[in-house]
Amino acid sequence: MTDCCSRRINFEYLCQPGKTTTFKRRTMDCINNHSCLGEPLSSTPDQSQSETPTTSTMGRDVIVRDKNKLSLLLDLPPGIQSKIFTYLQTRDIAHLTRANSYMNNTVKNDAAMARAWYRRFASSHQALIKTIVTVKDKDELQKWLKRFTKDEPLVKSIMDRHGSIYFPALFFFTLTNLMSQCKTFKLETKAIFPGTGGGNSAAFSADGHHVVSTIGDNRLRIFGQKSDGSWQPKGTFSHDDYVITLTFSTNGRYLLTTISDYKAIIYGKKDDGSWEEKVTISHHRHVYSASFSADGRYVVTASGDCKAKIYGLSDDGSWVEEAIIRHDRPVESATFSADSRYVLTASNDGKAKIYGRGDDGSWAVEATITHDDEVISASFSPSGRYVLTCSRDNKLKIYGLDDGLWEEKTTISFNNWLHLAAFSTNDRCVLTANLDNKVIIHGLADDGSWEIKATISHNDRVNSTTFSPDSRHVLTGSDDGKAKLYGQKDDNGSWEEKAIISHDKTVLSVKFSADSRHLITRSGDNTVKIYGQKDDGSWKEKAIISHTWDIRSATFSVDGRHVVTASFDGTAKIYGQNSDGSWDKKATISHPDATRLAIPSADGHVLTINQDDPTKITELMMDD
Repeated sequence: MTDCCSRRINFEYLCQPGKTTTFKRRTMDCINNHSCLGEPLSSTPDQSQSETPTTSTMGRDVIVRDKNKLSLLLDLPPGIQSKIFTYLQTRDIAHLTRANSYMNNTVKNDAAMARAWYRRFASSHQALIKTIVTVKDKDELQKWLKRFTKDEPLVKSIMDRHGSIYFPALFFFTLTNLMSQCKTFKLETKAIFPGTGGGNSAAFSADGHHVVSTIGDNRLRIFGQKSDGSWQPKGTFSHDDYVITLTFSTNGRYLLTTISDYKAIIYGKKDDGSWEEKVTISHHRHVYSASFSADGRYVVTASGDCKAKIYGLSDDGSWVEEAIIRHDRPVESATFSADSRYVLTASNDGKAKIYGRGDDGSWAVEATITHDDEVISASFSPSGRYVLTCSRDNKLKIYGLDDGLWEEKTTISFNNWLHLAAFSTNDRCVLTANLDNKVIIHGLADDGSWEIKATISHNDRVNSTTFSPDSRHVLTGSDDGKAKLYGQKDDNGSWEEKAIISHDKTVLSVKFSADSRHLITRSGDNTVKIYGQKDDGSWKEKAIISHTWDIRSATFSVDGRHVVTASFDGTAKIYGQNSDGSWDKKATISHPDATRLAIPSADGHVLTINQDDPTKITELMMDD
């Protein structure tokens, strides 16, 4: 039986005399044929000898050896050592640095700790971190670091490596550690966006360089961040009705909105930094969803007028209609695959349709998935190789892409209405939740079939559930006041209960951090609980965030080391992880009225949206 989620690579190193070093076969093959040396090699560190000290690590004494008494690992060229580091986790590299002074220098010069930390994230999140760092110039990055340290040599040493391919990992790793060293944050208001009350909504672009804010009188404003950290208006647009949703493209150059007058509008950034309306996509009924493709070159809308529309970005910068997908009843949703080549629609007519983009740019139907009742959801797996549909006929269907053709892989029937279903990030697991208060984890077997791997039971309705980004854990939240955490075993791929998190009222939402090392549960009892994973795989409560009124949102920061909450008690609280792994409150942003949403930006700002107050951006920095 094939495990339904990836396993960790086993790696042992021993620096003691008389011990051997054991690698997994893939690592040894890489070393033997030098196939792993495609990346630039780091320079050889200082090889000066020092007195041989003794330290203790991993529960045993380790002799720190001089360079003239090298172990097998230290005998390897720096480039091979660099590649070996890519198979280690951060705790393993930390053991190495404590075990040998020469290896400590090698690790530092190679940015191995930063790279190991960076590898915790999915490739899409790594790309986001890279975008966040590369969009800023050196002066902006330097100012960013200086908000959290007065160590000028440290800042210089980081910025001196600006041209390295490892710079985004090194920069963000260093910044995260500096923020963890801050016991509290000092707050500075950087911008206040005028509003007219509860109709306000707002959003950051992925790179944190732009903010869009709506105003209750149907206006929309886009602001851009200047190099000195201040914000200035970049465009103001009026509409005939309320703005419902706001979505930036991943590259931050386009904005997609849905309007309650049956329209979706795309705005674009001009060369001079200002913004303009690019195109209006019109429907005859409400627009239920509108989204960008991952590459930001396409937009798809789904409407109650039984149509989904695909628009594409032309070489001249204009957006043009490329296809209309028709159904017999309202289209509830339309989404792109990860590679932007396919569109999947879900309709009340009992059908989901897969459209594909040909080499000539045209779109055509590739498959039609039929159910006996309304299709309530349809989604691609993260890789885009599978499609998952759920229907009111109590059936789930999985289609797979083989040799360019979409074929049905399985149909799973349930006794109750199915209302939640999702793929794991590695495509090998599916979780489902229905009205019998159970979550079922299904795994992909060697023969291509899908079989039940685990059942998670609650005493009331399950209202939220999610896989961790590394696919190794499942977290559920229920009206019974409990969140349950299940994890996959290393030995045989089976699943077991890891923790039960109890609240006094309904668990409203559950989330994992992007590195899968922490989770949060938000409850109707006005608390958010933070749990963290220990090195032995167990999970421990790290902090409880309490408010006096309803908590409307709880969000992890990009680095996964901070949590921001928003409450109707008029406060947004910022909790952060300390250097020793504990969590504490680092700051509180207060407003005279209810805070409906608090969003952490990629670069250490917090956007708060309030009931009757203006929207505000607050900058975080170290407290003197």
